[in-house]
Amino acid sequence: MAAVWRASLTAATALPLLLLLESCVGGGAPVVRTRQGAVRGTDKLSSSGRHTLAFYNIPFAKPPVGPLRFKSPEPPEAWEHIRDATAPGPSCSQFSLDGLKGSEDCLYLNVFTPELRPKELLPVMVWIHGGGFMEGSATTYEYGYLMDYDVVVVAINYRLGPLGFLSTGDEASPGNYGFKDQVAALRWVKENIEAFGGDPGSVTIFGESAGGGSTHYLMLSPLAEGLFHRAISQSGVALSPWAISETGGERNARKLAALMGCPIEPSAALVDCLRNVDDYKLTAAQLQYAEWGMYAPLMPFRPVVEADGEDAFLPRHPVHLAPHTAVPWLVGVTKEEGTFFAAAIVGNDTMKQELLQERKRLFPLVLSYDASPQADFITEKINGFYFPSGEITPGKLTELFSDAFFVWNTDEAIRKYKDTAPVYYYLFSYKGKLRMHHMMGIQEDFGICHAEDLLYLFSNNTYLPIIGERPENDMQMVKVMTKLWTDFARTGNPTPTDEMVHWPRVTSDDLLEYLDIGQTLQVKKGLFQERVDFWRSLPLRETQQQNKVREEL
Repeated sequence: MAAVWRASLTAATALPLLLLLESCVGGGAPVVRTRQGAVRGTDKLSSSGRHTLAFYNIPFAKPPVGPLRFKSPEPPEAWEHIRDATAPGPSCSQFSLDGLKGSEDCLYLNVFTPELRPKELLPVMVWIHGGGFMEGSATTYEYGYLMDYDVVVVAINYRLGPLGFLSTGDEASPGNYGFKDQVAALRWVKENIEAFGGDPGSVTIFGESAGGGSTHYLMLSPLAEGLFHRAISQSGVALSPWAISETGGERNARKLAALMGCPIEPSAALVDCLRNVDDYKLTAAQLQYAEWGMYAPLMPFRPVVEADGEDAFLPRHPVHLAPHTAVPWLVGVTKEEGTFFAAAIVGNDTMKQELLQERKRLFPLVLSYDASPQADFITEKINGFYFPSGEITPGKLTELFSDAFFVWNTDEAIRKYKDTAPVYYYLFSYKGKLRMHHMMGIQEDFGICHAEDLLYLFSNNTYLPIIGERPENDMQMVKVMTKLWTDFARTGNPTPTDEMVHWPRVTSDDLLEYLDIGQTLQVKKGLFQERVDFWRSLPLRETQQQNKVREEL
């Protein structure tokens, strides 16, 4: 993939510089000339009524269809006429709360800019959506709050589910195509964003959940080196158990082939056959993997370790990878991340009873440590720590999911990275009027849920629409969050002037410094330390260590 993109860039740089960077306004609509061709965007107002420009559905790679399915993205083809970029394009094929939707022809991005020719080029913020590597898109959110600032925002699609992460463990289908799409989008940004008023030398990647894990992965991957300069990971890191397959993808690939009536071996025949199956049929097949509700496995098609090679996005397990791109990192979690998972179980009497009776079987599956040779021992320790009385309470179940999926992995990732580049750690604990449990139809307040921080970064979304005016306190939190995030994108420090608070970088080896973003801003140390120490005491990294030894042999 890298060689193909280098050849494309070399050919493109032969064009006259004026042609590459020309931007104009004609007929009342903005037109920008990219390396592949001209695009016409549309006017758009920011949340405060500021005039900005939007360019939708710009291709950053060839459509990954037909023979390009299950392959690394290739550079987009050029076009002659002005391309209409005034309306959003499709999401990638996915199974979401709305059912099957999207298109396999989906490798497009959107650009939002306050002006095309600023006196100084503007910092760029590239948003990578979450959704468990299974759903989501560049149009899940509205970026009106951020466009009140002098930044250029880019939102990208990437392949999802089996189309984005099918792996046979060999050259037939190495996997991680969704990540390679993200790299391709970042290459497009580097080559084209100056024409939109953005600074290719000041690019911040930011994402939440699977998007947060993605930004961390991009820091670790050799393919993304030099493509960005700062990173933000919200509620997700590469070390999270849902963000990596501990057993490789071969078993799931063979199961998918069997479900589709394809040969399960050799790998080349398996992949060739799956290339001819309808994309919706492949996407819907993910439901056939569920062993217990939506939780086991949490997501069947995940990132995988690849064999070494020029095109390998992830050549080693993330536990054993040093960052290829050492940049300032802003990273954190919400106060009760696990609400999203715990509430669904607590609200279902059958699932709650099954969890009570079958903990030894279900905990390893649900919490993704079933590959561990010490799974029974880990389950026993978890039971003793969270449920010593034997009763599974909503609060403790929320803590369990929060810690297992988000908190301790984030702590571990920070400890591995804090001496490499500045790290700014946060806890989001603000309780506003809009709450994520409202989306799930749950009346009981379980706490500050996963993704609740996004309600203060983005002016709207597709899952919990913001209707009418928001309370003054909530709008004040919008101002706090957007200023912290855009200041970080601009300077690499979320509080460069200490105007709101002095947010220190993490320097301690024992109790990590963090900013509690709540009703007030407070600097604290040792986030959920007792719970983190418990998880650090478990033998959860032995499987990765064994895999590393096998790789070296």
